[in-house]
Amino acid sequence: MEKNRLIEEILEHGPSSSTLACILSRMKEEGHIREVIQVCIRFLSLYPDDVRLRRLLAESYAAVGFIGMAEAEFMKTGRMIDELVSVYRSLARIYETQGRHEEAAAALRRYVAHYPEQPEALESLGRLERALDESKALAETQVPVEDITWETESAEEELVDFATPTIAELYYAQGRTDAAIQTYESILKNHPEDGASLLRLKELRDMLNPPAKGDDTRPSPGRSKEERMIAILERWLSSIRELRYV
Repeated sequence: MEKNRLIEEILEHGPSSSTLACILSRMKEEGHIREVIQVCIRFLSLYPDDVRLRRLLAESYAAVGFIGMAEAEFMKTGRMIDELVSVYRSLARIYETQGRHEEAAAALRRYVAHYPEQPEALESLGRLERALDESKALAETQVPVEDITWETESAEEELVDFATPTIAELYYAQGRTDAAIQTYESILKNHPEDGASLLRLKELRDMLNPPAKGDDTRPSPGRSKEERMIAILERWLSSIRELRYV
């Protein structure tokens, strides 16, 4: 009884539609269906566009067997919902301009569920879903950087297997003379007749192990940096010109 007086007191003080919906939902769960119907009818004159009160009234009519009246209220509720569904189309446009494609597609699905005959909305939804499918497929084919194992020595061995003077000189340009020598050795192993590679190999070996003093093949220490670079480039160009394979 105390609870009923409290509810009645709240109702007499003009509660908001949100408060009404909470109170009436609880009353309906407790089985006070006819009281819910009476209160809904009473306050729908004050809040005629409140979807929650319309739905509660329709469900309560159906619960007591007033099917015709329940149908009429459900139809009113449905028309009110249809008028509000356009907000999902507006949300989808906002999400799409922000690049939030998953949320845009979800909003459009809700809109299209109510308006399946809208070609523009269907076209937009199809475009978004195709873009999402492509992004998903691309993501599945990519290997995360943290999963990549960088094996420098193994990679170098593979390059030597495909050895060419160009690769050798790239090693040399990086200051890795030992790798360049290994590459030229691999070249000569497969092509012992390659005279240019043989000469270049000798030059590189001499750089790592300079010949005895007085040997004219060693570059003069008095050369400028530019002269040494020109000499290197000339030898490299000569080697490339004599290549018979890549």
